[in-house]
Amino acid sequence: MSQAMRTPPLLNISTLANDYLNSEARLFLLDWDGTLTAIVGDPEAAVPTAADIEILEQVSSKPKNDVWIISGRDSAFLQKHLGCLSSVALSSEHGAYVRLANHTDWQSMNVPEWEDVSWQETIMAIFEEYAAKTQGSWIERKSISITWHYRNAVLDIGLLNSKDCKDRIEECILQMPVNLEVINGKMCLEVRPGNLNKGVIVRSVVAGYGVQSAPLDFVLCMCDDVTDEGELRAEIRQHDELRAFSDMFGAIKRSSLDPNKCFTISVGHTSKPTTASWSLPEPADVMNLLSELAAAPKEI
Repeated sequence: MSQAMRTPPLLNISTLANDYLNSEARLFLLDWDGTLTAIVGDPEAAVPTAADIEILEQVSSKPKNDVWIISGRDSAFLQKHLGCLSSVALSSEHGAYVRLANHTDWQSMNVPEWEDVSWQETIMAIFEEYAAKTQGSWIERKSISITWHYRNAVLDIGLLNSKDCKDRIEECILQMPVNLEVINGKMCLEVRPGNLNKGVIVRSVVAGYGVQSAPLDFVLCMCDDVTDEGELRAEIRQHDELRAFSDMFGAIKRSSLDPNKCFTISVGHTSKPTTASWSLPEPADVMNLLSELAAAPKEI
């Protein structure tokens, strides 16, 4: 691995603000759950407040700013709660679908390997078995992935059953003709195509700069979860090089962007290992940072 895990320092906001004010082409890559909003027991309750919407609207309306929210949520959720932000680009299901800024339609990334969902019935049956014996857990089925959530279950039971469930699924997918991955999220297990990850859309977005627009001279990438850090999964599980490209941070660090112009920020417990350069303790700090940038002097 070319990027080592470490415990990053708290973000130096003065340094970031100075670079922001002296830049001409800015890109914001923002995760949703655990980054822009706190993790809650009911995922449907993780919705933006009116103040959050106002801050995101102010940041995205600045002519030098290009803002993306990249989430594992489905398109319907993002459209319902964030669709009003016309100047923000949205990406759902870890990069499978996108709604570009100032557009109303959602587009598929059209990756052929994602179209085969024949595996879902088998995985669904396994998840249903474990949901039945884990009170308080539930299953979320999206178009390309399936997630079993156990955050509302008794902690010890949820963790024990999730370990057993993960072992079952990993053994099962070895026999399948499609490339699948089972991922430990925050009190959940997700099964999805092995090459479906947020790094795909990040690389696609970054690749467009310098060709169709001015070269980027400020990049702010913030996410919170190990499911966003494919590079961390790669180090732990010894995945191949393709997986090492999968996370948002890895996509930035392996791009041609000037690393001195990029701020990769891990959100959450500041003691957790990450490949990010900086950290912020919680989503409230993220919104405070964006609020400060939104209040920056008017741009010419």
